[in-house]
Amino acid sequence: MTNPPPPEPGAFVRDAQRDTLGTYMGEVGGRWLLRPLGGGREWEAEPARVVTVADPVTRADRFRFGGRPHSPAASAGPRLLPWSSPEGKPCYLAPDTEHEDGGGYLTRLADGVEATQLTMAEDLLAHTHALLDEPRLTNPELRFLLARHAEALHDTLRIAHSRGRRTA
Repeated sequence: MTNPPPPEPGAFVRDAQRDTLGTYMGEVGGRWLLRPLGGGREWEAEPARVVTVADPVTRADRFRFGGRPHSPAASAGPRLLPWSSPEGKPCYLAPDTEHEDGGGYLTRLADGVEATQLTMAEDLLAHTHALLDEPRLTNPELRFLLARHAEALHDTLRIAHSRGRRTA
């Protein structure tokens, strides 16, 4: 398989393997060097997995494909994490503590926790609909259900607040 011809340096490209947008910087040893949008640490990519994209890249695409330096996420400041300290205080992640491409360990961990919390809230909602159809629902069952709803609502609002700060 022959590699496609390289684009002009600075051209917008999409690395399909990482699902990330960047700019083409050059070629070394048969691999292409790409840089995150707006600068940062370069990475190597297989030329066959890289496609040139139209210019200009929309702000939504930059955010979707991990263009952190120009994305709303980077300009919003620290990220509110989906957990609290042992004292119950909110935890934040400073943008400069993660990788330039937004793929650091804590970012991936927080994304996974948020996804799990949202899935659990969806499951709880489905369970609630089933319970509300039950004519013999007891007060302890209702109290338990209400407590779980309060937890799910707390988690969901925290995620919404965090994402709101990152997309404002």
